[in-house]
Amino acid sequence: MNKVKIIVYENGSNFINYLINNNIYYYDLECKDNYTLTVSLDNYKKIKRRFKTSIIRYYGKVGIVYFFDFHKYMIVSIILSLFVLYLLSNTIFNVEIISDNKEICNTLTNDLKDFGIYKYKRKKSFEELVDIKNKILEKNKDLLEWIEIIESGSTYKVEITPKIIINKNKSKLKESSIYAKKSGLIKRIIVYKGSKIKEKNDYVKKGDLLISGNILKDDKVVLKIKSSGIVYAEVWYLAKVNIPFEMTKKEYTGKSINHYYLDINGFKFTIIGKYDNKNTVNEKKLIIKKPYLLFDIYKENKKIYKDKTYKISQTEAYEIAIKEAELKIKEKLKDDEYIISKNVLKKEVNSSKMYIEVFFKVYENIGYTSNIDKIGENNARSN
Repeated sequence: MNKVKIIVYENGSNFINYLINNNIYYYDLECKDNYTLTVSLDNYKKIKRRFKTSIIRYYGKVGIVYFFDFHKYMIVSIILSLFVLYLLSNTIFNVEIISDNKEICNTLTNDLKDFGIYKYKRKKSFEELVDIKNKILEKNKDLLEWIEIIESGSTYKVEITPKIIINKNKSKLKESSIYAKKSGLIKRIIVYKGSKIKEKNDYVKKGDLLISGNILKDDKVVLKIKSSGIVYAEVWYLAKVNIPFEMTKKEYTGKSINHYYLDINGFKFTIIGKYDNKNTVNEKKLIIKKPYLLFDIYKENKKIYKDKTYKISQTEAYEIAIKEAELKIKEKLKDDEYIISKNVLKKEVNSSKMYIEVFFKVYENIGYTSNIDKIGENNARSN
């Protein structure tokens, strides 16, 4: 029987008399501030015509229908996700050949394609993989000692042992020198190996020789080595920045949405709570990750922001412009490099924005290594 538990917003005897006079069967009757009771769905419709009521719980088939109707979007999403999961779990999304040998990788890629192992193709059975491995090994017996194709989720990992080829030619150390990658004024030069060509406070241009790999004796090259060292110089930058007087910032609305989704080899499939908007800050949390599952489940909390426009003064705009100019330069620098000084060369103000040009002196490593034979270097100082 289809039954419902209801609340009737009455607390007097009129309601009980109504039940008796209309032969309405009920049970689990309780009365506090209001009446609660369980009746058939047909009797509920009769009571609803006379009194203000609401349903607390459904029983029987109507309960099942109500549950599916209320959760229909989530149920459809889960069914579709499982269907997609089934398709994706039987599809190859990546083939990874574990080898540094490009020749072998290219050969195996072509051979695997011939046997139907490549992106977006159907996965192979165990027996098919064994047969494919044996055929590839037979075809490339001069290149490979052993091959294994391992299924990992939606990826096939191909592990190999190449044939060992003994190379009797010993590699030789390449001779090299250090050159200036940009113009500047040398502040410090440290030579570990090679001949120092430039000194502190020397001005150098881009491409000038700084430390030579040519070792001279009596003006003759007696040895060529791989030079090493560090050359710090004062170099110069010009940063240009525009700052509008009307700016926009994001302001948190106090609202957020929880988005649950499946991650299958980098592909997202929403379970519930999808919300596409650029004005969100997302925090992702891994909910389920098991080695025997082909997918992970994530919860993504999306905090919703709105754009708020505000105006700034010329003084504020100037301070922001200086900071942005410094940031532009600092992004280029490494930990051992820094800004020596800065000077504003130009400042322009109109009705909508401020424009400045800032000149920077920077302490920076300007050396780079290149082979001697590539540059054609012949000069060096003797030891």
